[in-house]
Amino acid sequence: MEKITTSIIIRAFNAEKTLARAIRSALQQSASDFEVIIVNDGSTDGTARAAKEFTRDPRVRIVEQENHGIIGASNSGFRAARGDIVQLLDADDEAMPDFVASAEVALADPTVDYAYGAYFEEHRGVQKSVVPTEPFKAPAGAFAWRRETLLAEGGFSGDSAFPEYEILLRTWGRWKGARSETPVFIYHRSAGSMTGDPVLVEASLKTLRGRYPERANEIAAIRSYDL
Repeated sequence: MEKITTSIIIRAFNAEKTLARAIRSALQQSASDFEVIIVNDGSTDGTARAAKEFTRDPRVRIVEQENHGIIGASNSGFRAARGDIVQLLDADDEAMPDFVASAEVALADPTVDYAYGAYFEEHRGVQKSVVPTEPFKAPAGAFAWRRETLLAEGGFSGDSAFPEYEILLRTWGRWKGARSETPVFIYHRSAGSMTGDPVLVEASLKTLRGRYPERANEIAAIRSYDL
């Protein structure tokens, strides 16, 4: 069997309108040794049907489960993954052609536990380039994680809408990160998404403040999700 270096995990809940776009972008990588795992997190629309259209590609696998939310879907994907590196791609976003290749370059250094890259942010047809200067300025799709390290830490946890920030806060000072200026994905913003809900965003930040009061400076550095 061909070696799988990277696993792209697409978490999908009622995402039939955008899922095909996300999967196509994931499959159009400049790298070759990767797989795409679609976690259908208890969708009640046509998400399962949209995902099934791509199963003729041997690189695509589907995990079907009852709804467990963003953290449960992420961890299900990680447990199913066979790659040394794991990356999250939301079902309404798009991977750039170097999504995988950039991660593989950054994590070729065995001392690096995670990496994050630049990205394009799109809202109402307007797209801008963003180059994060620190990990708390990057959204989930900008990250790549070393699977072995992530699983040893127990994966994502908590009830925040930002599991990527939770694990960074939990491992801050222990994990080593790497930054790339290569744009890795297109972050499509909308008021209907989780991060488009200001009440949910503030509640999630409050949860992180309560859980990690000693990380107040890092939490204050988290990027704005205002639309």
